[in-house]
Amino acid sequence: MKDKVIIFFTRIPTLGKTKTRLESFLNKDLCVKLQTAFIKDIYGNIKDMKIDIIVNYSDHGDLEVLKDIIDREVYFLKQEGKNLGEKMHNAISFALERYNKVVLIGSDIPLLSKNDIKVAFKILDKKEIVISPTHDGGYYLIGMKRENKDIFDIKYSTSSVFIETIEKIKSIGRTYGVGNLQLDIDDKDDFLRLHNILNEEKRNSCKFTRKLVDEIMENGDKDK
Repeated sequence: MKDKVIIFFTRIPTLGKTKTRLESFLNKDLCVKLQTAFIKDIYGNIKDMKIDIIVNYSDHGDLEVLKDIIDREVYFLKQEGKNLGEKMHNAISFALERYNKVVLIGSDIPLLSKNDIKVAFKILDKKEIVISPTHDGGYYLIGMKRENKDIFDIKYSTSSVFIETIEKIKSIGRTYGVGNLQLDIDDKDDFLRLHNILNEEKRNSCKFTRKLVDEIMENGDKDK
C-alpha cells in the first residue's frame, strides 16, 4: 500500500461540453481553450509535487485529447457513476484500495497552489476527512483515509454543497478539517474575478491561464 495520491477529476476538453456556463460570454472554442489552460496549469503544479496522480476523466470526448495535454505515463481512470457524487466516491474508493491517503481535486481552479495540496494532506495526518471550500459555496478538494459514501449523497451545483457536506460528515461522526479557500471558475463573474486577481498577483504561476485570459480581455473576442 502506497502512502498518498492525488485524483485529478476533470472533463475532457470538448466543444459544447466544456465550461458551458461561460458560453454566453465566451464562444465555444474559447471555452475549450480555457479548460485546456486550466488543466495544463493544475497538472503542472501537482506534477512538480512528486506525488502519484490518477486522472479521473469524463466519459465524453476523445481521451487522446487529454493524453496530449497530460503526460501519457499518468494513470487514466474513467469516471463511473450516475451523478457527480457517485463518480467522486467511486474514484476515491478505487484509490483507497491502493493508497493510505487520497485527495481529489477539480479542474476549474487554475489558482490552485502546491500549498493548497500540502495543507490538505497535513490535515489528513490528524483527521479522517479534509474538505476545501470555494467562494461560491462548493468545494474544490475532498480527501480521506477510508471511503465514506454517505457524504456524497447530496444535491450538487448549489450554493450549499460545502455546508451540506460538512453536515453529512458530522452526522456519521467522522473527524474533519477545512483546507484553503479557492476560486472556482464557472461563469462570467468568476472569469472577470480571475482576470482581476491575475492582474493584481503577477507572481501567480498559472502561465497558460494567464496568457489566454489576457488575450481574451485584450482582443475583446467574447462574442458567440
